[in-house]
Amino acid sequence: MYRSIKFCFQLTAAFAVIFVVLIFPVYSMTLPVHGAVLNSTETFTGKATVHFGGDGNLTLTTNNGVTCTGDFVHASQQKGSGTVSCEDGRLGSFEFVTAGFSGSGAGTIGAERFAFRIGK
Repeated sequence: MYRSIKFCFQLTAAFAVIFVVLIFPVYSMTLPVHGAVLNSTETFTGKATVHFGGDGNLTLTTNNGVTCTGDFVHASQQKGSGTVSCEDGRLGSFEFVTAGFSGSGAGTIGAERFAFRIGK
C-alpha cells in the first residue's frame, strides 16, 4: 500500500513538472512589428510581447535610431489599444486589430499619424 501511495505522488509530481514545462511558454508570445510614419520617410521595426492576460509591451526602433517603448491591452480577443513614448520626447497612442498571430493598427506619435503591421 505504501508503495502505491508513493508511486501516485511521484506520478503526480512528474505530471506537474510536465504541465509547467509545456504551459509556461504559452504565457507570453513575441511577434514582430513593422510600420511607418505617414507622409514621412520614417519607418520602424520592433517586437510586441503579448502576455497571457491580453496585456503586453512593445519596443520599436526607427530608421533614425530612436527607440520607442509602450504598453497595450486587448479590449476583446481581436481589438486593443496602447500608448507609446520615444526617447526623443514624442508620445503617442494607437489602436489595433488582430486575427491569430497577425494584425494591423494605426495611431499618432507627436502630431503625426503612423500605421503598423503585427506578425510576419
